[in-house]
Amino acid sequence: MILKITKYNILLFLVFLLHSPMTWCITKIPTSALYNEADSSVLKHLQILSSDEFSGRKFSSKGSLQSQLYLVSTLQNLGVAAYKNQYRHTFTQFGLFQNKQGTNVIAYIPGSSHDDQYIVLSAHYDHLGSKHNKVFNGADDNASGTAALLHYAKKLSQTPLKHSVILLFTDGEEINLLGAKSFIAQQKNMLNKFKLNINLDMIAGSKRTKKLRFISQRLEQILSTENLNSFDKLQHSLKSNSLVQLTLGFRNTRSTLSSLNRTNWIMASDHGVFSKAGIPFIYFGVGTHKNYHSEHDDFDNINQGFYLSAIDVIYQQLIFLDTAMSEQQIKPKSG
Repeated sequence: MILKITKYNILLFLVFLLHSPMTWCITKIPTSALYNEADSSVLKHLQILSSDEFSGRKFSSKGSLQSQLYLVSTLQNLGVAAYKNQYRHTFTQFGLFQNKQGTNVIAYIPGSSHDDQYIVLSAHYDHLGSKHNKVFNGADDNASGTAALLHYAKKLSQTPLKHSVILLFTDGEEINLLGAKSFIAQQKNMLNKFKLNINLDMIAGSKRTKKLRFISQRLEQILSTENLNSFDKLQHSLKSNSLVQLTLGFRNTRSTLSSLNRTNWIMASDHGVFSKAGIPFIYFGVGTHKNYHSEHDDFDNINQGFYLSAIDVIYQQLIFLDTAMSEQQIKPKSG
């Protein structure tokens, strides 16, 4: 036990060193008028997480451990509390010849009015690792969602929502949604307090990406008819008045770049596990594109302007939903 703690502390210390400019060989983020300090911060998180130093963040690998330590150290620096007094929540993938350990990183920000009701913001940090001497950095999939959650952690720690927020960085999404399934299993006594899941998976796209897509289910459980109509109007406004074209639904296109052909978008990412548990969700993403699950999904190939606008558009919807949910009495499901 002492040996494990010592190793962890050493690794954590190394991560703090890795944050220094002397260690990271990272391309300078644009400092034009288009990018303010907050923008540069989230882009830096995305760039670091999708750099070769993280080796593609493969499940149960050194790159995965390095990712966990980066997330934990960033959350600690932001003063965001650990969920149930620990950031790292482990689970086991059982195999025929070998068991592997996965780790969700989870943080918590108490709400100002409804501290016993939760909005779960989720994004998976794992990716594919390296193959044939090529690093699959997964900048869009899903360093983009992971960095956005760190950005929201900073904003919400300064200005909390009315509802408490769980920041869930899942592991093993690329392996049958293992991290989300583990979270739901470990929190089964809390499920009635999870009012909404907002899942971010691939929100930066490629250079040609123009649409931020979304799907949702069961919002009528948490919003009145009036608020549902108001939310629809907000989304139409965001489609017309932002750099991203907020669009309902995903295209069912085949990808020749991956052996996976995901056409069931309800189960395409971690929100599917929340859906199976009966929890309302909204999933934001861009869908597949030419860099998906390839070595070309790196920082230089994302659409930075689109990404920053997507983060803002999602945040505006989060604020609306938190306020609308707080304004009405949520009735329990009958029967």
